[in-house]
Amino acid sequence: MVAADLGEHSSLAELLSARARRTPRDRLVLDIVGGLLVAAVAAWARPGGWVVLTAAATCFVAYGAWALAELKLLSVPWPERVPREGLWRALQGGAAFLGVGAFILLLFAGLGVGLGSIKS
Repeated sequence: MVAADLGEHSSLAELLSARARRTPRDRLVLDIVGGLLVAAVAAWARPGGWVVLTAAATCFVAYGAWALAELKLLSVPWPERVPREGLWRALQGGAAFLGVGAFILLLFAGLGVGLGSIKS
């Protein structure tokens, strides 16, 4: 397990980075494509709780994009540089920002679905 290989006081970023290094690229592409497909279908069909589905799918898309950028940036030894490194770092930062936003939306939308409409 990834968490067992890390220290006791590892951060979330270290845990995600270790997981990204162990995940095959095909799986990350599947996360991106599947997440985009589920988000698009949920936004188009708008079933009950569609915001929760869309937010969860967006979390998968963001993680897949972030992890692919992480793998690309880690693949080269230190003195060398990755071609278009700035673009990969921008993709990684944008995916992290999107993922955090989607997670916050998932929490609040899930809470809204769980509580329903409360009338006083």
